[in-house]
Amino acid sequence: MNWAQRRKLTYVLIVLAFFGIVGFTIYHKATDVAPTCFDHKQNGDETGVDCGGSCVSYCANELNNPTVEWVRVFPVTPGIVDAVAYIEHGYPTSAAQTVSYDFKLYDAQNVVLADRTGSTYLGTAGKTAIVETLIHVSPNDPVALARFSFTNIIPWQKVSPSFAQVVIDTTQNHIDTFAAGANNQVNTRLTATIKNESRISFSNLDVVAILYDDNGNAITASKVLLPSLPALQSQTVYFTWPYQINNVAKVEVIPRYNLFTAQSL
Repeated sequence: MNWAQRRKLTYVLIVLAFFGIVGFTIYHKATDVAPTCFDHKQNGDETGVDCGGSCVSYCANELNNPTVEWVRVFPVTPGIVDAVAYIEHGYPTSAAQTVSYDFKLYDAQNVVLADRTGSTYLGTAGKTAIVETLIHVSPNDPVALARFSFTNIIPWQKVSPSFAQVVIDTTQNHIDTFAAGANNQVNTRLTATIKNESRISFSNLDVVAILYDDNGNAITASKVLLPSLPALQSQTVYFTWPYQINNVAKVEVIPRYNLFTAQSL
């Protein structure tokens, strides 16, 4: 290769290098997207794929499932029971939009009498109760054992600290009995006032009532749907049982509200 050919080749290589650099720069700018918590990649300050760090979602097993304090069934009528799981967690700025669960009811021989699955939400730290109503069982084979479990890893998310300051007063309640039906059957009724002292409005609340005896044992429980609980307002709810309940020493009313559909003033 003579001098002229070498010079020509040098020019060609310089031009190719120039266009290569320009092309790489354009490609890099087009593909260099800032990390997000929704790009299905572990990048930025994440500790997992789209979780941890500054992301709203916690990574799997970063927080524990709530503690199940007790699980019980309460008869409604022969062959029909309600199942209650009383749970608690201690994360004041964490909640979950959707959690799946399972109630299994067994007889004395450990045979499954009923299996009820469902889904719900979890609020911030505190005690709450998950209730499944009107579960059909054999009237001749009583429930001897009830078990409750979460069927998925709970998708905890970070929520505003303001939700930990929500106060809903449920101390105003009253129990009475009344006769109903053609045979004047005695029923028990609990009237409870739910007072929202916060500036946050809630909708479609599950309100759970649990009645206890002198020894702190739950006698029965029930659940009603409260369509709305506006900020700084009160609503009245009613619970009824088709039988007379005696020796009620304590009433616990638990309003279960979904933080992810709440609206602030």
